[in-house]
Amino acid sequence: MTTNQSDTISVDFTPTYRALLGDTEKMELYLVGAGGTGSALADSLARILYHARQKGKVVSLTIIDPDTVQEANIGRQRFCQAEIGYAKASSLTLRLNTAFGLDARAVTAPFEPEMVVSGYNAPKMKKLLIGCVDNYRARQELARTVEEGGGNVWWLDVGNAHHSGNIYMGNAVRPEQITVDAALQLCSSLPSPAVQDPALLTPDPPTPEPTDDLSCADLTLREEQSLMINTMMAAIAANYSYQWVIRGELTSLATAVTLEPPAMTSRWITGEALRSAFGLPEEKKS
Repeated sequence: MTTNQSDTISVDFTPTYRALLGDTEKMELYLVGAGGTGSALADSLARILYHARQKGKVVSLTIIDPDTVQEANIGRQRFCQAEIGYAKASSLTLRLNTAFGLDARAVTAPFEPEMVVSGYNAPKMKKLLIGCVDNYRARQELARTVEEGGGNVWWLDVGNAHHSGNIYMGNAVRPEQITVDAALQLCSSLPSPAVQDPALLTPDPPTPEPTDDLSCADLTLREEQSLMINTMMAAIAANYSYQWVIRGELTSLATAVTLEPPAMTSRWITGEALRSAFGLPEEKKS
């Protein structure tokens, strides 16, 4: 076997942290948005909920979406012909409750912070907002909820374009909300998605119209390729949710995905990642 002498091995000794939820008696999950990614994620959340209850955890699930199932949703979202005209949130909760014996709730109205306001001050109550929304105004409401939550409300933001997407996880809007134990490599919180990526709260740039030199086959192929991104994003978001609910700890605060070519990278929880999210200067080395 020959070895390429130019090959090198890069070793990174940067300390990484685990974010711990701490002592928790009750968890509430809110899935905001039941479209392409949200409807795919709902099934995994139901299985996580079932597993958590087997372990004796007190966990609830609420699915929030004001929309109804349309013909165009069939095949691209987790709905069937028989559900056309019915509320997306109600259809999903009925299906999941029947399958797993759960008591998930459906809210068929636009998300408002007041929907999760109760229990903010309960120290052993934790809430997770899972945002699968496609507009900045809805994310602004999620960000406001986290800010009012005082650290007890976490936000998992899941967003994607045609073939790529980003996931952010956090609950802190100010650096003083995060306590770090460097010796044990632990931290108490993570920067909220809006802190990590402020562009989440601003309008998306306009999307250019397809040019005339693209054939129908090209456009069809694009749609077929984008069909899989929702499933991919839902799987990663489910893993973040599993870590939060079942393990009570997190090891990364963001994940970026692309399907062309297939690749994924996560941002580990490090001191630099926490500082840079808040725009703090790099720690001086002695």
